[in-house]
Amino acid sequence: MPPWKIFYSYSHRDADLREQLATYLAPLRPQKIVEWHDRKIEPGGNWETEISGQLDTAHLIVLLVSADFLNSEYCYGIEVERALTRLKRGEVKLVPMLLKPCLWQESRFSELQMIPRDAKPVISWSSREEALAELANEIRMIVSNPPPLASAQGGATDETPRFDASLNLVRSQVHSYARLYERTRQRIRPSSDRTARMEQIFAQMRALATAAYPLLAELAGSPLPGERLAAIAILQVFAHQDTLDFLVRAVGSEKPFVGYHAIRALHFAVGALDAQLHPRLLDSLQRARQQLDSASGDFADRQTLLRSAEEQLRATIESLSAPEPNYD
Repeated sequence: MPPWKIFYSYSHRDADLREQLATYLAPLRPQKIVEWHDRKIEPGGNWETEISGQLDTAHLIVLLVSADFLNSEYCYGIEVERALTRLKRGEVKLVPMLLKPCLWQESRFSELQMIPRDAKPVISWSSREEALAELANEIRMIVSNPPPLASAQGGATDETPRFDASLNLVRSQVHSYARLYERTRQRIRPSSDRTARMEQIFAQMRALATAAYPLLAELAGSPLPGERLAAIAILQVFAHQDTLDFLVRAVGSEKPFVGYHAIRALHFAVGALDAQLHPRLLDSLQRARQQLDSASGDFADRQTLLRSAEEQLRATIESLSAPEPNYD
């Protein structure tokens, strides 16, 4: 089995912790792992080219998470973006490691499994050695399996069908709106202004719904909340029975803005899905209400919207089951 190529994405202010972790990983070298970080760039080397090449060929990308990491435009912007793109294609394993206390819950990778698994920062452990040993053991378990196979690199060629090229253009625009939503949510304090800005971004996503519909499954399965929001924007224009469970999960697990628009998508489905699907849709609405009942917070407006959708659906079911009038 070939060794895993590990790429470390980190702030230089955390270099000491990266070096300490490397010490604990020493028994895995070189048979199981080959590590790379930007301190390995030779003098005179093109750092951007080398970092890009290593990012594109790594089997495992480790995010060493701290406030300084989240504040780094290059780490949190470029490196995390490239890592998440490869993760969605199934080309790489992506593991965030929590080094220091920070608002990682608001990050673009907040839904990935953080290690240490109790999300206790490494520097907060009474024994730094135990914390680093746990991180090293997690890496050991990952690299005990064969590394993922990267897909062919490169962009569209002359043989790429025109439809694929057009879809890539739409995909790029959707990703741009998704990143804009995530930056808005992360960098602006909760306020009516932030909500208004996010609504503007959502409206732009909806305007792309017709062109982006072929990307629905890809966006719904994305690890990024902004791209899942784009899927919900499509579902407010095109209802689809196979996405009802996705919408129900979004009501209970997504951030409030995304969950609210998932409810709006369920409400839209009431008048858009075939009558044969009404029982399944009714069950979805009821499960969405249960999700809100078990969540903490004031969701009265959303419960009202779900009750309205359920009442409308029940009225439709009743009208369709009524006997035809006899005019004889």
